[in-house]
Amino acid sequence: MAKTKSLLITLCLLLFFCSARQLPPRHQSESCQLDSIDALEPDNSIESEAGLTETWDANHPELRCVGVSVLKRTINPNGLHLPSYVTYPELHFVEQGTGVLGLAIPGCGETYEEPQWEKGGRPQQPQDRHQKVRYVKQGDLIAIPPGVPYWTYNYGNTPLIIVTLLDTSNKLNQLDRIPRRFYLAGNPVKQSGRKRGDKEEETNNMFSGFDSRFLGQVLKVKESIIRKLQSQDEQHRKHQIIHVKGGLSIIRPPLELEPEIRSEEAKTHREHGEKRVEEEEEVEDEPDKREHRKWRKETRKHREGEGEEEEVVEERETKTKEHCHHGEKERSHGERTRTREHEGQHNFFDETVCTLKLHENIADPSRADVFNPRAGRITNVNSLTLPVLKLLHLSAQWVYLYKDGIFVPHWNMNANSIMYVTRGRGRVQVVNSEGKSVFNGEVKRGRLLVVPQNFAVAEQAESEGLEYIVFKTNDRAEISTMIGRDSAISATPGEVLAHVFGLSPQEVNELKNNRNEGVLATPDSRIQDGYIAMV
Repeated sequence: MAKTKSLLITLCLLLFFCSARQLPPRHQSESCQLDSIDALEPDNSIESEAGLTETWDANHPELRCVGVSVLKRTINPNGLHLPSYVTYPELHFVEQGTGVLGLAIPGCGETYEEPQWEKGGRPQQPQDRHQKVRYVKQGDLIAIPPGVPYWTYNYGNTPLIIVTLLDTSNKLNQLDRIPRRFYLAGNPVKQSGRKRGDKEEETNNMFSGFDSRFLGQVLKVKESIIRKLQSQDEQHRKHQIIHVKGGLSIIRPPLELEPEIRSEEAKTHREHGEKRVEEEEEVEDEPDKREHRKWRKETRKHREGEGEEEEVVEERETKTKEHCHHGEKERSHGERTRTREHEGQHNFFDETVCTLKLHENIADPSRADVFNPRAGRITNVNSLTLPVLKLLHLSAQWVYLYKDGIFVPHWNMNANSIMYVTRGRGRVQVVNSEGKSVFNGEVKRGRLLVVPQNFAVAEQAESEGLEYIVFKTNDRAEISTMIGRDSAISATPGEVLAHVFGLSPQEVNELKNNRNEGVLATPDSRIQDGYIAMV
């Protein structure tokens, strides 16, 4: 029976993955006949008690074309972004700072819990337990599935800045493409649709819409608690990000072996022998365990030179083992079967959904997929390196161009790309399907640039370098370069190039071989007649 259920669950998951791959991953996009593209700044701003939320208007022609929206959230130290969820996949990039991210994944176990102690034979007040929390830091890429509530807390000393892609046209979103956020706490103002300086528009959390008496019956709590669930006090009720006085105390493992933990472990090792057993005896436990500790103490006391008592102890140990063995045999076969079935189903779910890896540090220099010591480095995170992205149909690329470094002209073969600059300055050129330049200008930190699928794009850093994250609307996004090694030009026969461009054999040779670098290149140092200087 257990095997049959596990097989059925496996088949259902396989069917889900297959159907997800066969369906078009996105809703039909708006018109992408763009004559110009702008480097966008945030349009909307919402100030909170402990931070700031900035959003880009989803009605920009570029964003309508690719079917996404973007927001930037700044959480101050000890700031807590309220638990919320959305109907579409989100991809977060930590631009700055450190923090903790918590998710409430339906059906997964609450594996972080405080120890349970008893005093005087009576249990103390129930201790807290919750699902796993994840540390996040600068450079992390975090995938959030639709419908999963999450919260974010800044435990550091500097602001935590997170840039988020909202993939509103993803097929997993069954509503329209208007960005919506469902809050489980507070009554914060809307995250989008408000221009700077406009009057704030409040919303209610998800508990507010239910009848208070009904909630009281369901939750079995006092009416005062229901009132707090439905509408927090005036100090917090309007804010998306609240300040936690004194810091947030939650169950979480240390980032590293802290000094006090090291000293405690050393102390434990020194007192490993009899003292450890005595400490165990101080904590009252089940009667059989207390008797076992008493027996161990008697064994140590009479171990030397008291053979008769030692024999009694050994006899007691033998009888205890025989009794346990006999009780093991008497356990019913049906009970063992039910236990195996339950454990099998629980472990199967935990090992597939609950243990999914949701984040990866994309800015780590050691993870670079492409590296040129003079030009820069590129790192890609897709469904091969972060499998959860296969469900969300998203991926990302991190680009760090050194001074004057060039990302050669290329296009995204199967995805739209949304570029956000995190540091430095550079020049970007974008060309549409008609061969017209739709953008040729400077980008700097905080600017957003949309490049639709198959539009050609090239980037070059200025003197201070250029760093940016690129969100892509395909979990296996691929590019094709126009020039350089392994490019469209180098892959085309010289005779074909000669005829389509009207080139001589010598010019064809120069075109195919003068630039032997890959996707990252450095400017040509030769400034002579007959050569075009790099800008």
